[in-house]
Amino acid sequence: MIVLVIMGLLASAVVLALPDGRPGLPQETERFAASLLRARDEAVFRGGQVRVVAGGGEYRFERRQGRDWRPLDEAPFRARAFEEGTQVTVAPEAVVVFDPTGLANPTEFTFTRGNARRTVVVDLAGNVSLDAPRPF
Repeated sequence: MIVLVIMGLLASAVVLALPDGRPGLPQETERFAASLLRARDEAVFRGGQVRVVAGGGEYRFERRQGRDWRPLDEAPFRARAFEEGTQVTVAPEAVVVFDPTGLANPTEFTFTRGNARRTVVVDLAGNVSLDAPRPF
């Protein structure tokens, strides 16, 4: 009987120590950085501007058609919500535009969740880096 009680206590300790199932902040920022790189590649391959708009707890992709921006709805460019509890601040603006040569407007995204903090930086050449100093 005592063995069963001890096993029950150990099992409950393991359950309490398990993560909550959400990706951690490092995984979320890496996924976002990879999405920015895919948007850059899309702009180069299609020969047109592609932008990533972050705001309202999500980010989405749009393609320039004439004077208008049209949503990119096919995978992997569907709009995606940031994980619950993640705060994203952007400088200087919440839009990154990649042109057909891969160049972009420099932007820094700062992700915070609890005490964790990561940055994703896009430079003028369209390079995307994690936790790099801002070059602008």
